[in-house]
Amino acid sequence: MANIRRKLEFEPTFQIENYNGFSDARHRGISLMAEMGLPLYKIHHSIVIADAALMIADEVQSQTGVKVDLETCEIGALLHDVGISQIVSDDMPEHTYIGAQIARAAGFSEEIARCIELHDSAGLVKEYCDLLQLPISCEGNDDLVPRTWEEKIVAYADQIISLEGEWEIDVWNDDIGPARAVYQYLAIPLKIRQGMILPFDHPQITRMIEFNKEMRRFAPRERYERELRSGIERMICTTEAAGIKVPFFSYTEWPPRKLIWQ
Repeated sequence: MANIRRKLEFEPTFQIENYNGFSDARHRGISLMAEMGLPLYKIHHSIVIADAALMIADEVQSQTGVKVDLETCEIGALLHDVGISQIVSDDMPEHTYIGAQIARAAGFSEEIARCIELHDSAGLVKEYCDLLQLPISCEGNDDLVPRTWEEKIVAYADQIISLEGEWEIDVWNDDIGPARAVYQYLAIPLKIRQGMILPFDHPQITRMIEFNKEMRRFAPRERYERELRSGIERMICTTEAAGIKVPFFSYTEWPPRKLIWQ
């Protein structure tokens, strides 16, 4: 009998040129995420955030004239969520501390480790860290707020991709969008651990709003769409394939009249 082979009737969706362009440092970072057991959707999330960090870093350099370390931005962004592989859902605020320890143990630079530890929610202010008694390994810090350009770039790369790509917030025009989106993420650990309701005017909420206003000029919308949209769409596909609905929940008004657990 003749060996009949079926012709494929669909076009492949992968973009192998992205892989072919990966640096050795990026390959090493992806290998670490896989070794730690980070799920595929988080790896795709991390790859597009590394791409966003490089774009933002380029804009920072061209708009301000400062020189930033591109590899620190790229790999700090790539590994920003590596600590999620070692936690349970109620311990999300600690994923930055754990991720920084993993990066140090794997031989990445202290600058990269600091970018990982200081990225969450535009940087966690002292008042929020104190409420949750969060561990801090960055020498000299009593908060988890990014200070160097590299730290800020990594934090904003995560913020803009999360807000725009996963919450569908218009970060360029919706000033309070970050609060509507991220309030629940910030409030749940406090409610579970301390039985407290996070005030709507808490400094951490203000921090999220103001950081977006400060940094969004380094992510021009046209360039964002041109360079990052395909990676965001892939991230969304693998997130939904993992059973996680996109867009993520956000309140439609601010402050919300009723919290979802009331």
